[in-house]
Amino acid sequence: MLEARVLGPSRLRHGDEPITLSRQLERALAIRLVLARGAGVPNDLLARDLWEGEVADPAQRLRTLVHRLRGNLGDHAATVRRTPAGYAIDARPVDLTNAEQALADLHAAGRAGDRQAARDAAVRALAQWRGSALTDLRGIPFAEAEGARIDTMRLELRIRWIECEQALGSTAADAELERLVAEHPLDERLAGLSAIALYRAGRQADALDRLARVRQALVAELGVDPSSATSELEVRLLRQDPGLDAPAPAAVSLPRTSGAFVGRDGERAELLALLAGPGVVTLVGAPGVGKTRLARAVAANVRTCGRTVAWLDLAPLRSGEAIGSALAAAVGVEAGPADPVPRCAAKLAGGMLVVDNAEHLVDAVARLVTSLHRTDSRLSVLVTSQRPVRITGEVSRNVDPLSADAAAALFCSHSGAGRSIEVDAICAAVDRLPLGVELAAGLTRTLSVSQLARRIEHRLALLVGGSRDAGTRHTSLRAALDWSHDLLDARARALLRRLSVFCGGATLEAVERVAAGEGVAPSEVPALLTELADRSLVSVDVRAGGRRFGLLETVCDYALDQLHASGEEAVVRQRHAAWCVELAARDAGYGGSDHGGALRELIAEETNLRVGLNWCLEHEPRQVFEIVGPTWWYWWSRGLMRDARAWLRRSLELADPAPSVERAKALRAAASLTRNSGDFAEARDLGEQALRTAELVDDHVGRTTALLGLAITALTLKDFDAALTLARDSCALADAAENQRGQAAALNVMGGALRCMGRMAEAEKKFIAAADRWQVIDDRRGLAGTLGCLGMLARHAGEHARSRTLCLDALRHYVELDLIEGQLDMIESIACLELAASRPATALRMLVVAERQRARMGAPLTIPDEIADRDNAAAEARATLGPDAEAVVAQAHDLHLAPLVHDLLA
Repeated sequence: MLEARVLGPSRLRHGDEPITLSRQLERALAIRLVLARGAGVPNDLLARDLWEGEVADPAQRLRTLVHRLRGNLGDHAATVRRTPAGYAIDARPVDLTNAEQALADLHAAGRAGDRQAARDAAVRALAQWRGSALTDLRGIPFAEAEGARIDTMRLELRIRWIECEQALGSTAADAELERLVAEHPLDERLAGLSAIALYRAGRQADALDRLARVRQALVAELGVDPSSATSELEVRLLRQDPGLDAPAPAAVSLPRTSGAFVGRDGERAELLALLAGPGVVTLVGAPGVGKTRLARAVAANVRTCGRTVAWLDLAPLRSGEAIGSALAAAVGVEAGPADPVPRCAAKLAGGMLVVDNAEHLVDAVARLVTSLHRTDSRLSVLVTSQRPVRITGEVSRNVDPLSADAAAALFCSHSGAGRSIEVDAICAAVDRLPLGVELAAGLTRTLSVSQLARRIEHRLALLVGGSRDAGTRHTSLRAALDWSHDLLDARARALLRRLSVFCGGATLEAVERVAAGEGVAPSEVPALLTELADRSLVSVDVRAGGRRFGLLETVCDYALDQLHASGEEAVVRQRHAAWCVELAARDAGYGGSDHGGALRELIAEETNLRVGLNWCLEHEPRQVFEIVGPTWWYWWSRGLMRDARAWLRRSLELADPAPSVERAKALRAAASLTRNSGDFAEARDLGEQALRTAELVDDHVGRTTALLGLAITALTLKDFDAALTLARDSCALADAAENQRGQAAALNVMGGALRCMGRMAEAEKKFIAAADRWQVIDDRRGLAGTLGCLGMLARHAGEHARSRTLCLDALRHYVELDLIEGQLDMIESIACLELAASRPATALRMLVVAERQRARMGAPLTIPDEIADRDNAAAEARATLGPDAEAVVAQAHDLHLAPLVHDLLA
């Protein structure tokens, strides 16, 4: 399900992936459907809400708009669906839903008389706003009305928040109150709240004047008198009613806040709600992520609500023995010979204790908190740590790096620079950690933003100068990481530094294979990973269905430095390369029943494979054969043929030229990738080298496959007789070895050659025989290719319904296998059927989408008769459409492959 945000400029996301809709009307349609919350919206209502009767033929306009929206949603096109009631979208307005829930909580707390809970609910609700609702859609009829309704809701929330703050004796809302009074001069509630704030500030005359002004404005502009509540408040002000006085907040000493508090309003609101009552909340996060900064902001808010707050920094302590006396000093009681904890609890009396930097003393902290709660069960405790305390009732909250927008805002506030691509790159390079962002911004005193962006890859060396009043750990990223590293034992340090060879994370099995050894047994790896994750040095990603363990860039840089210094880098990288070889061998097959699993694994490990390949090119070029050779199909199917060809070309130059099975396989892979890229002559040369090499080492399977590759290349070069002969030779070898996959592939190529020669009946027999074998061995990729070939034969025979069925079956297989090039083959074949059915516009649109995708992937069509069919269909469609053809082409540029395929298979 998609997530939308409407409390500000409209936003649409799928998980962490932003979805960009650049056209206002497409965004408006999406958001209008989102606001229906899953219900279908009738066409006439949608048209009225979007255009208010200002367009001719709104039904057609709406269909076009829906089509464009689906196209721009790409892989998420299916979220827009047609229901009996009208169009709907599988998306929810998360910020509006959260705000409405918080508003309901506010009302419930108000009825219960719990002002603190009401105030926290108001803060949670208001934290959802990023500006005026639907600002980017104002001017669209529904957005004007809905935006005004939501703005009214926001104003009500602001007023309720101000009321709660005043009831708690806080002045935190006074500045906001004055802004609202200026914006709404006729609002009596705001005027009354402002008068109370002025009165509490010792400005009785100004308070009375504020009420007098609203009285005059009401009479002058509306011709009405103020309400009885306003009149009663005037009397109370004149009498100096003690009930108007604010409760005095408790005095508290907090550390000085350094830097701006940016991008954590939602977390702060959640923490304030959690800490409104008794309990223990632990902020867990990596070094430099901003745990202390967030705790300071929360403590400051709690203080304004009249609760006692104490701050206990454990960084100076090396053992838990002195934690009691440190607490006494923080709370302000005499330590003395007796246990100070009961007296500290009594002084805190239902307040809040912040325990900062607890990761090295978690056992002592657990004992301390337990003891405090025995004396005062109402106490709230907020802990910052790189790992949880693990105490009964503890609520743990991860503190993540800042969002891209918040990190850029923090950098700009410290540096005075404007936001730019370079600023975003700098923030990303330091993982958007607040400490790293602030340290980087500080360097702009001597470096321009452009100079800093060019040097930021040396982040740990650059970011060393923090604020003088910051603790030692907050003066540089390296110091923060040194602190964390020093807390680890030798085994955990070894595992951490060895993890730095992975890129993009790794599975447990991969870590056991690569990082174990020399002091770390494979059986110890799970527990050590858990410890590193608990200390926020390792991230755990469970989104892919399994767990992957990774490092932030800054932590990875630090760990890599440690690996260099340890002298074991070469050994660990050799193990990483060997693991890449094992992975490639495991995922060598494609198209069969295990295709989906192999594809998912290779997608997840692609960056690791790239790292391994680059290392192998410098140190073990022969291993490149063993990685790319078996997985050439992956790089082809993902449109990454250029990269794979470059690796193979370079490794073939560098490695020992002696013939081997691996070299033959690499040459075959290079030939296939080169042919699929459209370089047919080079592909033939590589294929001939592959055949000679296989013959020299008596590689029977290699000879069979090399002959088949040469047959396909001959087919692309229009040498149909040679293609038929080579394919027959390959089939004979496959028959002798009872190799059904080889038989099926050779039969398919023979059928293609016969089809190009115009021998359609013979071709059909070969294709049917191939299909039978593909089904026996459950190779869906091979079957899909053969079904597509049969579909083309049926189309040439005038059997258009059968052709369409075959092509759609093939397309369905290609979609399930996530093979884009096969999908393009079928789109082009079905486009020919659309043209035959007198739908030239549809045919041309499909051909344009396919052509654009092929250019993007670098994967041209290669079989001569398929090229001729496609080109003839495009020319005929353009000729039929005449001057309208260019408009159809322009419209097709807004379409994407995924929704087009979805519509065909619906």
